[in-house]
Amino acid sequence: MDFERYLAARARLVERALAARFPPARARLRQAMRYSLLAGGKRIRPILALAAGEACGAPARRVLPFACALEMIHTYSLVHDDLPAMDDDDLRRGKPTSHKVWGEGLAILVGDALLTEAFRLMAGARGVTPARALGALAEVAAAAGEAGMVGGQALDLAAEGRRASLRRVQDIHRRKTGALLRSAVRVGALVAGADTPTLRRLTAYGEHLGLAFQIADDILDAAGGPEADGRTDRELGKATYPGVLGLAGARTAAVRERDASLAALRGLGRAAEPLRALAAYVVARAS
Repeated sequence: MDFERYLAARARLVERALAARFPPARARLRQAMRYSLLAGGKRIRPILALAAGEACGAPARRVLPFACALEMIHTYSLVHDDLPAMDDDDLRRGKPTSHKVWGEGLAILVGDALLTEAFRLMAGARGVTPARALGALAEVAAAAGEAGMVGGQALDLAAEGRRASLRRVQDIHRRKTGALLRSAVRVGALVAGADTPTLRRLTAYGEHLGLAFQIADDILDAAGGPEADGRTDRELGKATYPGVLGLAGARTAAVRERDASLAALRGLGRAAEPLRALAAYVVARAS
């Protein structure tokens, strides 16, 4: 498959849907929401949801509301993550962060609005049975909350400036970043009505991919790669894979997780090719 073309096409699909969901308006809150939500990015989470749904036989349009909701939740987390009370970053994707442009109060409200609207979007999705929609909603809520992303952020804050073990770094990564990526894969499968064995394979794929993704991000940050933005993990005293294993050890760990994610897809056939390509892409960024 032409993966670059697939990636670009799916990103455009998500971009158009997000822009249509939040058309321009005079209200400052809407302007601030669009500023962060439509600022670009890889759109990996929604693309994972679309790819998993398609691998299980669901057309992209059926999964799209859930895919967009995942990106809205991811964007909210970035807006809050950049605040002075958290990482205190001035730049995000090469542009001033939300609170630098709109002020801290409105940036907090941007995150609140995006999180809430994400669940409203999923609840109103058409063409999905109530049972499947409810399952997807519950999946995203668990991944975004105390047991997932928010809980991981709390662990991340608690670990700042402290010597971290590999086990602690893994726990932070699995929750702060990995949970939403794993959820994206599972949501696509749940909306499509995947059977239990397929859902089990895709869950394992998402778990390993999520860890590989954050390890690659850690490597890029430590190496000063082109995707590094704002203050570095070292400046913030973050617990990271390179900080525990060194760059070479972190690269080995990323490859190991990528290979495990690919192994989980065995038996899913050609329909899972985009998922395989995504796993390779995630780790290749840091090679």
